Amino acid sequence: MTLTQDQEIDLFVATKIGSFKHIKYHSDATKNSKKCIENLVDIKSLQKDDGITCMAWGNDEQTEILVAKQNQQIQVYNTQDGFTKSYTADFGTGHVVGLGRYKRKLLAAVSGGVVKLWSKKQEQVIQVGKIDKMRMCPDDNTLFATGGEENDLKVYRLGEAEPTFCAKNLPHDWLQLRRPVWVSDLTFLPNEGGNLLAVCSRHGYVRLYDTRAQRRPVCNVEFTMAATCMAPSFDERQVLVGFGRGQLHQVDLRKGKPDKGFKGSAGAITDITTVAEGRLIVSTSLDRQLRVHQYESKELVYKQYLTSKLTCVLAQTETTTPLRSVRSGAESTEAEAVAVAVEDDMDELFDNMETVSEKPRKTSEPEPEAKRAKPSEDDDAIFQLLRSTEKQKRKRDKKKKEKKAKSVFHNA
Repeated sequence: MTLTQDQEIDLFVATKIGSFKHIKYHSDATKNSKKCIENLVDIKSLQKDDGITCMAWGNDEQTEILVAKQNQQIQVYNTQDGFTKSYTADFGTGHVVGLGRYKRKLLAAVSGGVVKLWSKKQEQVIQVGKIDKMRMCPDDNTLFATGGEENDLKVYRLGEAEPTFCAKNLPHDWLQLRRPVWVSDLTFLPNEGGNLLAVCSRHGYVRLYDTRAQRRPVCNVEFTMAATCMAPSFDERQVLVGFGRGQLHQVDLRKGKPDKGFKGSAGAITDITTVAEGRLIVSTSLDRQLRVHQYESKELVYKQYLTSKLTCVLAQTETTTPLRSVRSGAESTEAEAVAVAVEDDMDELFDNMETVSEKPRKTSEPEPEAKRAKPSEDDDAIFQLLRSTEKQKRKRDKKKKEKKAKSVFHNA
């Protein structure tokens, strides 16, 4: 599918220093400029531990964004009203690695291995072990999955302390050595009811699990580089995987091999999201660049440098959010109309006033040119002092040369 007319996509990007940006992307390249980028957080007020580690949509309408920081603060950002609520995830150690919403309840997970579901009336805490990522199932909000270093994939249901599915590692290799496990990211494949999950690892593998079939993966694809993030692709049983070397690949889990590659990145890929309309792939990386690729042609259609290391990106596809400058301009149209009317009345008033003639001012006589200052006696004294020091320096250099010539070691 190719775009025949201009398409606007709202992108929300987070960085390691804590800045939060809104970017209005246009499929018409001539409309993309720095005026389409705005900061949603005052950069001067940021602290060292304000780096954003995780972002997620808070509702299906995509008007609410859940933002988690390194200091365990969770903020709720409304695309129309700004930041509205704030929570503190001090129920465990480490930073927040996953966020989600179930009805009016907030679900959050910290890297120390604690997942908490809380609301005003009740709270539930689940111990899941050390994890690197937690994601909720988009098809079934009662399911969420976790994974981390030496903590393989587990699927939980809200309200239950024990997992409903625990992944099992592959058999030992041909040297009878255990295969290491490190889940760096995971995703539920869409339209599968939470039964199909894909994981990627820092040990370089991408695996597909079917919770209805078996505990071991039904597909395993090996790579020679560490995988950092992943997202479901447009077609069935295909995922997009980002790597630490800056490569972005599509993996076909039906064939069990890489399918496509999207070039352009020079730093590790940190997050990936897709836009169904136009089939666009949006990615962020540690080289501070936001990139948009066209899926069919694999062409890099947009690239923007954002001055900070990027960590997360969200694409708003359900609704649109106008830029603040546009909103402020719409609100000030009435005030501008009133100001114009007042200016017109003032112009009529000044036009009706009588003119008063002024007497011409006397031209002042030109001032005499300043006389050149003659060299003072102090300058002569300084000049003589410099000459004497030069003579003394020459005498010292001459004595050193004579002493060096008489030296035994020099003549040896």
